[in-house]
Amino acid sequence: MLFFPSASVENYVTFSQSLPSLPELSACLWLRVESTHIGTLLSYATDDKDNQLVLYGRNLSTSSKASSSPSASPYPSAPSPSLDFVIGDPAYRRLPTSLLLDSGWHHLCVVWSSIQGRFWYYSDRRLITSGSNFRKGWEIPGGGSVVLGQEQDTVGGGFDSAEGFAGQVAGFRVWNRVLSPSEVEGVAAGRGVPRGVVLDMEDIKEVHGEVQQVVQI
Repeated sequence: MLFFPSASVENYVTFSQSLPSLPELSACLWLRVESTHIGTLLSYATDDKDNQLVLYGRNLSTSSKASSSPSASPYPSAPSPSLDFVIGDPAYRRLPTSLLLDSGWHHLCVVWSSIQGRFWYYSDRRLITSGSNFRKGWEIPGGGSVVLGQEQDTVGGGFDSAEGFAGQVAGFRVWNRVLSPSEVEGVAAGRGVPRGVVLDMEDIKEVHGEVQQVVQI
């Protein structure tokens, strides 16, 4: 389990290995947030593009300020708490997160298929939303930098405290395929780990700043 005490440019987690090229993926984790927004859960950047894969929960209280900033997010502000699921910037889908902001533990999965051009968003075993025409034919390139807790504007850096994550994360994994609804439910229920994992908590290289890594026995 990872504990991020505050959203800071110094608080983030890096991995010892990268992602392979991915024409489809599933990313799941447990999270606990004591805030009005989630911040950046996951950021994957390559030399060609900093936002190859991002899960970015926007801060509504600062959206009006950010909109006038030269370094503001390129994604329009949202009227309610949300998580931007970005694949190959500027393509993204906005996911609702209001139910995740009650200071309790929640399980979250995002799934994407380039072959179908579809995405699925699960929260606490339930399919919350899905859609089509999302990066069909696209492939996320391998060999980049994976970071939890901060959004990369350059490979391994370019952080902004306003985009940081504060809370707890556990059970983070990325698969190289589309998980079925029953597999997502099984992961959330702790009934084993489906095949195809390409990155997980065992691949953590370093926790930075005040982030604490707690080994669960």
